[in-house]
Amino acid sequence: MENIIWEGKPFNFGFPSFTKYVITDTRIIVEKGLLTKKREEIRLYRVRDIATKRNLFERMLGIGDITVISTDTSQPEYILRNVRKSTEVADALGMAAENSRIKHRAVEVTEVNEG
Repeated sequence: MENIIWEGKPFNFGFPSFTKYVITDTRIIVEKGLLTKKREEIRLYRVRDIATKRNLFERMLGIGDITVISTDTSQPEYILRNVRKSTEVADALGMAAENSRIKHRAVEVTEVNEG
């Protein structure tokens, strides 16, 4: 069972957003669309780096972009746009990614030792 660490929608200046971000303890899930839904996932153990970008206007609004760099071949760089409290979300994402890497390594080591 996955635990949800954070979920939210991009700040869209009062306009409806048809994008939803969910960060669990094992993956990042991005759902987009109104009539046709597109779902993308990044496994947290693949995340290698996280960066935030906030210009002056975005800092005043309390939003920012989070860039996720991963070893995922289909999506090596993904940007979560206009996230409220972006630095706090990025910090939580970083901790979850580190925990996921540690957990994933433990599973790999166990499988090698058993095999």
